Amino acid sequence: MFSLLNIGERAGSGIPNIFAVWKNQGWKEPKLEEQFNPDRTVLSLDLSPIGDKSAIKNGDKSVVETEDARHKIIEYIKFNSVCKASDISDLLNLKPSRTRDYLSMLVADNILVAEGANRNRVYRLKL
Repeated sequence: MFSLLNIGERAGSGIPNIFAVWKNQGWKEPKLEEQFNPDRTVLSLDLSPIGDKSAIKNGDKSVVETEDARHKIIEYIKFNSVCKASDISDLLNLKPSRTRDYLSMLVADNILVAEGANRNRVYRLKL
């Protein structure tokens, strides 16, 4: 389909790249399944992290780093009550985009609450 639209590489690297990125991010492995009647291929992408214990047993460094960063963010906010993404970026020595990813995960997990918009956004622990 993508080839017909002239937007595909035809290199065969798309699916392996998706699996590699998901593994590097410490997310659950994507599920690829074939269905018949009608014929279709379904790729399910889950953004939830792999459980802590299995990640540590397997030595998955990225998941351990993610959990460590999440813990540091929570401790920082416990001590300071509210923070901006730039505060966390400085604390963890991360790029702003990666910092926002961590903060978004914590908001999605109902640990943090985001208040305000864009540059005025602050984060606090959910009560």
